[in-house]
Amino acid sequence: MQIKYVTEFSLDAKVIGEVIIEKEEIIAPGYFKMDSKMYPKSWVLRKMFNENDGEIMIRGEKNILKYNSKDKEYWLINVDEYFKKVKKDTVSRSPLSISLFSILFENLIDTTDNKFIIQREKASQLEKINGFRAKKWTTTIQNSKQKLLFEEWLVKELSLKDTLDSLKLDIIGSFNPNKDRNKRTSYMISSDDFVWSADSTAVLDSLEGRIVQSKIYCGHKFFQSMSFEIKELYTSSFDAVSFTIPETYERVEKND
Repeated sequence: MQIKYVTEFSLDAKVIGEVIIEKEEIIAPGYFKMDSKMYPKSWVLRKMFNENDGEIMIRGEKNILKYNSKDKEYWLINVDEYFKKVKKDTVSRSPLSISLFSILFENLIDTTDNKFIIQREKASQLEKINGFRAKKWTTTIQNSKQKLLFEEWLVKELSLKDTLDSLKLDIIGSFNPNKDRNKRTSYMISSDDFVWSADSTAVLDSLEGRIVQSKIYCGHKFFQSMSFEIKELYTSSFDAVSFTIPETYERVEKND
């Protein structure tokens, strides 16, 4: 058995336009493959940031394989060097990390006028979102200068995602020799984070369940909108080929 999990994060901003980051993970006991693709809509940014990177971990191997599908290259990276880089990237670059949330909040919420009106509504009917039966929640945060609108679709539970996370932490732990290893726990931006930061005393119905899709409309001078969705999450029979790269890829020497 193996699990496939595909997510998409997008950011639409003035000047740079829309940027889409798609992440695909495939995992089985002792096997993990991750593929990340960035699609800037602007042709200028596309030339600079049109990346397609991936990595493969197989329990028992001494190194971690990394590859670039665009350049059709692969290289092996030492375990210690890999986790040093992961720790650095988690702090500085992860698109759904707490650090990004801090940057977004600082830019999207104008705290010079802290009289926020915060409202939240829950739909009465379920909607079908990429195969999930989810309930929509709508949250608004506004003051005299701006308005943030959140649309979020939640399901009661995501047991298959929990299984994927458990298998991923298990194989990462088998590679990482450090006791205080960085587990690369994913972080999901939700309206609750912005509500709490705007007014920690606000009384609202709590979001119930797990987010499978969300959209944020910013109305900001720079940021226009952001979105996240789980596009695929399912199991299939184990196939070792899923954890390989094409034989035509050329091996190169890199440090990351």
